[in-house]
Amino acid sequence: MTDTTTPNGPVATMRDDQREASRRRLLDAALGILAEEGYRGLTVKKVGDRAGVSRGMVNYHFSSKAGLVEAVVHDIREVFLDRLRALPGYEHMTGFEAVLAKLEQYFSALAEPGPGVRARALLVLLVEAVGSSGEAAQPPLAGQLDLVRTGVEDDIRQGIADGSIRPGVDPRAQAFLLESLARGVLLQYQVDPSRVRLEEVGRAAREMVLLALAPGKRKG
Repeated sequence: MTDTTTPNGPVATMRDDQREASRRRLLDAALGILAEEGYRGLTVKKVGDRAGVSRGMVNYHFSSKAGLVEAVVHDIREVFLDRLRALPGYEHMTGFEAVLAKLEQYFSALAEPGPGVRARALLVLLVEAVGSSGEAAQPPLAGQLDLVRTGVEDDIRQGIADGSIRPGVDPRAQAFLLESLARGVLLQYQVDPSRVRLEEVGRAAREMVLLALAPGKRKG
């Protein structure tokens, strides 16, 4: 009789795949509910119902609503980073090229049909974080946004070191300004996408980055 129950055998692998598939369905369900009904519409029961799993499975994967929100924010960030990593030559870009790549990828994601569920869910959580004063959405969102900002800061520091960004730039201040620009465009586009011409705004944002960071004449 063949043993198929060993920890590293086929049965264990299949169970791991099933758990990951269940977790993915729950995250997609949470993203959809956030985008459609807002933070207060997000409940463990609704997520389980939409994903087609029991409420207990939501708690199994995420422990609580706060844990689910943290996982959603992490997922939004990781999907964005995965797209960046898939760009040809991304690992070998200069600091300046990496900043531009992130900006262009951001506008590309916003331009997806919908607007995208992830963009809408992110906006909902941003608004919730502003008004929550300590509720569950605020700490995980603040932490994940800090990671994004730190990543851009690192790109700017790398650019100063490799000569692709002019010396004297304040990495923290510039990263904060770029993040603020991105979130502002996100808000405007979600409120009234018909009035926001993303291609034109994207070009203007790129020009701003060139003027602020590029060495020499600082224009492209």
